[in-house]
Amino acid sequence: MVLYLLIEFQSRPDPMMHTRMMSYMALLWQDLVRTGAASPDSLPGIIPLVLYNGEVPWNVPNNVREVITMPSQASHLVPSVPYLVLDELRLEVLPLLDCRNLAACLFALEQFAADERIVLIGKDINEWMTTKPDLKQLYGEFSLYFEKSLKSIGEKNYPNPFQGTIMLADRISKWREELRAEGEARGEARGEARGEARGEARGEAKILNRMKEAGMSLVEISRITGLSEDEITHLV
Repeated sequence: MVLYLLIEFQSRPDPMMHTRMMSYMALLWQDLVRTGAASPDSLPGIIPLVLYNGEVPWNVPNNVREVITMPSQASHLVPSVPYLVLDELRLEVLPLLDCRNLAACLFALEQFAADERIVLIGKDINEWMTTKPDLKQLYGEFSLYFEKSLKSIGEKNYPNPFQGTIMLADRISKWREELRAEGEARGEARGEARGEARGEARGEAKILNRMKEAGMSLVEISRITGLSEDEITHLV
């Protein structure tokens, strides 16, 4: 069975959305038949969904049937084409966060965009995502989205809770390579194995300092480097 999800993004209510969704569905079916992906006597199901993030509540009828005037004798001819509306800013997202739903995570960030709690919500999402290697690519997208759209709202400037861990871990690997090469070069120049060891020790300390400057806590640094908190404090 093939099922299509038809998503329309809206930032404000459109009084003709019921007609538009009906048209989109008809056009999709026609295209599927034209391209041979479906036959006229066996069309695939379509779930029409409006993803809405406007400031005012959605106030448009969810079925074209509601706006068609027809004599009672011909009421059976009125088409019924309902569509779903997902109102991001009025959805109860906090209970869904416990289910670790990615869409709910994104909606929660949007809902609390002008609220200081966005930092706490972001940190909670961040801690969960960093435990899932398969979310590494999405983690970067969440960080970019926060940086470009949510970090500065009005006069407020929030710290990006997604800067760190996975993205920083990639950066740390590059730092290690650069500083290791630097330490080896110094050791070779002096003709001493001791120079190379000192270079690596200094490099490790530099990496730890950079991690602290990036806003990471001792717990986060320890989790990434494998060093104990005491060892980190001693090196820094």
